[in-house]
Amino acid sequence: MDSTQESLILADPLAEQRLSFWQRWRQALAPPGAQRERLLELQRGRVVALAVALQVVALALLVTAVWLGKRAAAETSALAAVAFVDGRLDEIDATLRQVQGRLPAAPAEGWACTDALTQELMRASLDSLLVQRLWLVAADGVRACGPQGAGSLGELPPIAGPGAALVSLRSIATELVLALRLPDGRLLAAKLDPRALALPAEGPWDAAGDRGERISLHTADERRLRLWEGPGEPGALVSSLGLQVRSERHDHAVSVELGRRAFVSGLLGHAPLAMAAGALGTLLFCGWVWRQAMVRSRLARRIERALRKRQFVPFVQPIVDMATGRCVGGEVLMRWAHPERGILPPSEFIDEAERTGLIVGMSTLVMERAAHRLAPLAQAHPELYFSFNITAGQLRRPHFASELADIFNADTLPRAQVLLELTEREALDPLTQRTVRALHAAGWRIAIDDIGTGQSSLAALERMPIDRLKIDRAFVSAVGEQTARRPVLDAIIGLARDLGVRLVAEGVETQAQWDYLAQRQVASAQGYLISRPLALDAFGRWFEARLRPVGSAAASLDDQPSGGSALGPDALLHDERLLGIWRAMLAPGGVDIRDRLFNLRLYRQCFAGREAVDWLVRHTQVSRAEALRLGRRLVALGCLKHVLDEHDFLDGELFYAVTSDTAQDSLQPVAADLRETLHGPHGPAQTDHARGLLLHRRCLRGSELVDWLCKRYEITPDTALQWGAQLMRQGRLRHVFDDRPLSDSRALFRLT
Repeated sequence: MDSTQESLILADPLAEQRLSFWQRWRQALAPPGAQRERLLELQRGRVVALAVALQVVALALLVTAVWLGKRAAAETSALAAVAFVDGRLDEIDATLRQVQGRLPAAPAEGWACTDALTQELMRASLDSLLVQRLWLVAADGVRACGPQGAGSLGELPPIAGPGAALVSLRSIATELVLALRLPDGRLLAAKLDPRALALPAEGPWDAAGDRGERISLHTADERRLRLWEGPGEPGALVSSLGLQVRSERHDHAVSVELGRRAFVSGLLGHAPLAMAAGALGTLLFCGWVWRQAMVRSRLARRIERALRKRQFVPFVQPIVDMATGRCVGGEVLMRWAHPERGILPPSEFIDEAERTGLIVGMSTLVMERAAHRLAPLAQAHPELYFSFNITAGQLRRPHFASELADIFNADTLPRAQVLLELTEREALDPLTQRTVRALHAAGWRIAIDDIGTGQSSLAALERMPIDRLKIDRAFVSAVGEQTARRPVLDAIIGLARDLGVRLVAEGVETQAQWDYLAQRQVASAQGYLISRPLALDAFGRWFEARLRPVGSAAASLDDQPSGGSALGPDALLHDERLLGIWRAMLAPGGVDIRDRLFNLRLYRQCFAGREAVDWLVRHTQVSRAEALRLGRRLVALGCLKHVLDEHDFLDGELFYAVTSDTAQDSLQPVAADLRETLHGPHGPAQTDHARGLLLHRRCLRGSELVDWLCKRYEITPDTALQWGAQLMRQGRLRHVFDDRPLSDSRALFRLT
């Protein structure tokens, strides 16, 4: 495979999901010239802008983190220093209060520095290791008495409060004084030893110098004492990173300030980590955006949503008897009723559904709908049978037999009119073979689909009970006008004859193929020569047209469908009891149909499933289980539907509404030259559009297409939207993610 064939075309989700992960990775790294087109990619300019923004955010977070870290370290140092100083001052304060108790009373008049007072101060000074000298200061703050007699201590700042306060004497050398005001107005002051408040070597503050912090002691008179600053200045201080902690017991405080150089070095030390975090954040966010885009465009996600919205519907391809040309049944096929693109064939979704396991829910939904809708026709013509495709994975489910019994019963399709077609794409292991034998013993008929193209062994075919073998279209299409014989096809026909099993040929498209198979006595056939797969209503009309006598088998194949419908809501006419229940539900006194409000959302003209079950129990005198079954029949027949198309009929607080057929006659016919004009030189311009980090190439807004249609063909915006919807159903227009209808908005669409 060359590089042009392997190019990444994300506009087509089917093409994208077929590529492996390594193919997409190689294409993403390939130079632009090696790729044919890349319709979805990350916008480089916005990615760069996002990267720059995230780097700025990372740096801002780094500054904040460093600031918070430094501040936390400074607070720890300050709190520890305050606690240390408080402990030392508590010891000195205790000494002062002991001395206070031994001091002589103040004389009634004057001031006396007696020998007894001097000796007491001398003795107390010598007893304390933290105090150099004790002084008793008169109330005027000038006269003082110390160990050496009367003198002057110096100018003391005002001391407020009854507790001891740490102050400093304003002299050439800083002297710390702890002053305690006595009840008689005098001051008992202690000159501290300079080593009294020296921080020990070990503690939270021992790395303050390494961190560039400056720890200072503030006295009661707001004087900064740099008792603890290490050698050398820490550089210019950052005032916003300063922190001060004040003591609650003594009038002093400890401040910690950080040097600018230390702060900058802390930032630079973590800058590479911040840059790496910003780059990683950019990659993660861009990867998340890209993954969301891939998930949104991935086929499996769209199938899962379609299954939740119950968008898979049954179609029937008639099977005719090759001897008489009469219809003997039909194969029920699955189609995706896409709300914007119309009916999609299984080639667009069946492989992905089988790979992801969603095929189980899809098959169950299609079988339930077909069983109810085909029931009137099957009851009127017991000779008909309808085949349903099942996979080996479904057969391995433990409750598969009971699920089949719930779907096919006397009210829908009896199992005698049901043919289960087992595809050969998966190997039939012993467990699957036992399940097939158990189903056959329970009355189910079994067919092997696409015989000769899968993994079933001839021994397994011989051991299993088989009622039909279906010839794959690959063998039938090999038959041409000049074909004398086809050995493989003839061998399959001979094998079925030896096994005693009837054959059904698929893909019969030409008269030569019909004649070849008829000559070899193949029992039945289906294919485009007979009819394309039909909607259930169309199949009813087709079958009614075949009920009249025919001249020959080949002539009957050319008849055109005619006659009235045998299916659809009109099928209620075949069940008078159900029709009466239906009319009573809608009549006055029936189910309460009105506007409902739920979670601030208004649902027009609907009713709750629980209320409908209550009404059915009262009206029909049946059990709740039987009433629930009646409601499900009405839903399957297309008479009722869930307001959001997400649930079958349930006995709960879910809202259901009466189905209303939308008239298609009001649609304006599309201009004959519209398809050619869209891609011509005068068509709407498709340019590159950015949505967030994603760049969508060669697309246009819905409003741009609507404006172009209005100007080009002079139509109203409503008609332009109708034309756009028809273009989407024809596959000429798609949303860039293939999941939105055309709207007059900024939503992006692409012409295909």
